[in-house]
Amino acid sequence: MLNEPAKDGVLNRSINDLRVLLIEDDDFTRRLMSRLLQDLKVRHVWEASDGVSALAILRDHPEKVDLAICDLEMPRMSGLDLLHALRTATGNPLADLPVIVLTAHREADTVKRAIAYGISGYLVKPVSKADLVKRLAFVLQKGR
Repeated sequence: MLNEPAKDGVLNRSINDLRVLLIEDDDFTRRLMSRLLQDLKVRHVWEASDGVSALAILRDHPEKVDLAICDLEMPRMSGLDLLHALRTATGNPLADLPVIVLTAHREADTVKRAIAYGISGYLVKPVSKADLVKRLAFVLQKGR
């Protein structure tokens, strides 16, 4: 996907510009999602196996992550706990970081809890390339 000029003459960002933090505890799913993102030619994919590792990456490289794709159920720190930490920390420069939730859950309560933290999208496992492209495009359209 190439950058296309916007109506106001400013270049729109494309999927190729994104620097994504992928947070998933299951090795197979993390490798699969990473491969899908690489196939889409995202600029960079950071990987974390839980919320604690994700927070360390975000703390060390806050300006280098444009979007997080985060599983909800993980050891040490769940996706909901990570969202809570991102959204409620005073003075957190990443409070508005777009987050796409990745989960096997379809329960309304789980979805509502994630939405309450201002997620940018929701992907249900197994994730298709087409669904991933739709969510990434929506985040790009919405902006930060």
